[in-house]
Amino acid sequence: LQRSNPSSIFCRNWVCATEECCVPAQTCATLPASSCPAGTLLLKNKASKYCPARVCTAKHCCLPAPTCATVPSCPRYHLLRSNASSIFCRSWVCNFAECCSPVPTCTTVTCPAKTVPFPNASSVFCRGLECTAEECCAPALTCAKFVSCPKNHLVRSNSSSIFCRAGVCTSEECCIPGADSDGLVKSGRLEVGQDSGPGNGALAHSCRGMLCPNGMRILVSSTRCASRACKVEECCGGSA
Repeated sequence: LQRSNPSSIFCRNWVCATEECCVPAQTCATLPASSCPAGTLLLKNKASKYCPARVCTAKHCCLPAPTCATVPSCPRYHLLRSNASSIFCRSWVCNFAECCSPVPTCTTVTCPAKTVPFPNASSVFCRGLECTAEECCAPALTCAKFVSCPKNHLVRSNSSSIFCRAGVCTSEECCIPGADSDGLVKSGRLEVGQDSGPGNGALAHSCRGMLCPNGMRILVSSTRCASRACKVEECCGGSA
């Protein structure tokens, strides 16, 4: 490049020489990488790229950086980020840490009503960067087939509409206090034909089968109780 003050430089001969009037042009290697704006990188061949002006600028020395869209594939259990085409890499070759995200497991999903998570949710990897209920949730069991109520308990009358919270129903979810096995109960359920009670078709209990305390007896076995669990004072009295 011509020196900045050519009119004040007098040559030694009638023909000026290059070394008298010119200075070496700078290369892009003299430009700090931080001078390139966001989304651009310093040229790969910065050391051999000469600038047309005395000072190199980003206009002469920076080019758009590659994006994660150039990554051919991600490692196992990783997926390319959804916005890969708008992620500019920090060097001319993108790396997995910049461009790939771990595949989520079903532990990240909240299952909707009447469904439950798979028991092995932590080892079920989803197909995308966001898991769906279709991938991770199964229909919940109901109490309709529950037969393991403890002694003096019955399966709830609306058992078919009670959805259990896990893959296995529990007595806490499916059972309520009731009469002991005495012909009124089969496999933990009220016998077909049990009296219909008040309110929403709920099943009412009668005193038949009530276990009275020592020294007391059932007064009238057909007496209906006020709630699903008969009380001693409703059914028992006198002496045995």
